[in-house]
Amino acid sequence: AQRPLIALAAGGTGGHVFPALAVAEALQRGGFDTLMLTDRRGARLMPPAGHITLPAGSPFQTGLLRRMRAVGALAAGTFAALAIMIRRRPRVMIGFGGYPAFAPLLAARLLGTPSLLHEQNAFLGRANRLLARWTGNLAISWDGTINVPPAVTTRTLGMPVRATFFDSPALAEKALIDKTDNCLTLTVIGGSLGAGIFADLVPDAISRLDAPLRRRLTVTQQCRAEQQTTLLARYAGMDISADIRPFFDDMPVILANSHLVISRAGASSVAELAAAGRPALLVPFAGAMDDHQTKNAKQLESVGGGQCLAEAELTAEKLAAHLSAMLQDPARLAAMGKAARNLAAASAAADIADWAIELGGVGA
Repeated sequence: AQRPLIALAAGGTGGHVFPALAVAEALQRGGFDTLMLTDRRGARLMPPAGHITLPAGSPFQTGLLRRMRAVGALAAGTFAALAIMIRRRPRVMIGFGGYPAFAPLLAARLLGTPSLLHEQNAFLGRANRLLARWTGNLAISWDGTINVPPAVTTRTLGMPVRATFFDSPALAEKALIDKTDNCLTLTVIGGSLGAGIFADLVPDAISRLDAPLRRRLTVTQQCRAEQQTTLLARYAGMDISADIRPFFDDMPVILANSHLVISRAGASSVAELAAAGRPALLVPFAGAMDDHQTKNAKQLESVGGGQCLAEAELTAEKLAAHLSAMLQDPARLAAMGKAARNLAAASAAADIADWAIELGGVGA
């Protein structure tokens, strides 16, 4: 017998795509087939099989020409999604927000297919307010999420994270006390867009650390492609062994090997840090809509798993002071890692999958 099919719509950045992959993983474990609908940007973050790329546009574009182009892309995406759904007949559509979810969720609405939306942040932006009204069902990551439209069925299910992140061993204080060279791994993550600011700030801060501490460091850093050569040269000049890449497709392994992480504070990044139980210095992206990254960072800070540093006030000197204090305090790093795990929602992916199955009236 054919396995029931559930469709998922996510695209744009890793913040939308990674939670969708986590839920797809949970559905597949439960005996369901999944179909992922995404846009060109999202496709780069997905495994090569099992997804279809659709045109995507934002209905909120300003300027006549841009708006016309966006409406055209949205219409094309909706027709393409309709054709796929009529052919494949998914029982449910799960959207993960952002513009690439518009066309598939609109198609689901037109066909009367039950649908569900997941919100990653503690605040619903314009797109997700509209999408929540369409689906009528909203899974939120945090209690007290603001801007939820009235008459929408809401459940707090947490932020879904792929299962492998939970496999990271707890940070052992013993390993952190080791004083040998290259024994401390500092990992720098800039979100799926690679934060340009870290390419200067982090090596500048490391160059200010005491030589004995610097010798103990190994750096794993995500950067933009055009910054890779310069960064490698900078670390080589300090005799620091470094793994510098524009994109890490093995993030669970990277975090498992990390002792301290410097990161942006997208909801996905924060949830992955919590799942892996790794202490972090979080630098929220100041340009994020409704400053939602600061809200995410404060969640991790409030449980004692991280520290939130405002980008506007962050200098190499200040970052060096934080690094120096934390890297030389093994007990604190281990305690922060343990505290971070308290924020992790281990069952979120399975719970969202279960709600979708319930809405579709299907059992595997």
